[in-house]
Amino acid sequence: MENKPDSRRVKMTKKLLKASLIELMKKTPLHSITIKDICDGADVNRSTFYRHYETQFDLYNDIISDISGDIEVILSEYNKEKRDICLFLTSTLEYIEKNRDTFLVILSDKGSIGLGEAFNRITMKFLPTESTTELGTYIAQFVAAGMTSVLWTWLNQEERRSAKEVAKLIYALMRHGLRGAIDFTSVSK
Repeated sequence: MENKPDSRRVKMTKKLLKASLIELMKKTPLHSITIKDICDGADVNRSTFYRHYETQFDLYNDIISDISGDIEVILSEYNKEKRDICLFLTSTLEYIEKNRDTFLVILSDKGSIGLGEAFNRITMKFLPTESTTELGTYIAQFVAAGMTSVLWTWLNQEERRSAKEVAKLIYALMRHGLRGAIDFTSVSK
């Protein structure tokens, strides 16, 4: 029987490699991590690594791709006509909180901007079609950078607000700007 690329063994191997990389990135920047380090942490041979990835950056990009895909699935659950942005944000934040260790590493200085680019693409989907101009791109980048910063701060707190509360705050910022968010925080105390 031919080995399918998504067989259980392949999935498990990739999962081990990804977990090893995330664990290493808690202390070491991505560019300083070697293939040997990753393989030792995952307890796999280097040849196994090279069967799936060429570099540690390819492995990292696969992690970002997985995250982006998972968030795209969450996004697709909402009807484009009747999409509830706050519900989407809450579901996304719950996913992020569930994968807290990974996101803390990716959002730290040991990660790269890949996740920010994914947030930017997703943010663009919420903008009206006429906003997909150069200025619309700036707006999406501003929102994505702000979300990244909020996520970093939120995830670094051991006792943090619920995903739903933070989603409401992000939504208030997106919908009503700084003044609206300040009004929201004074009401929710």
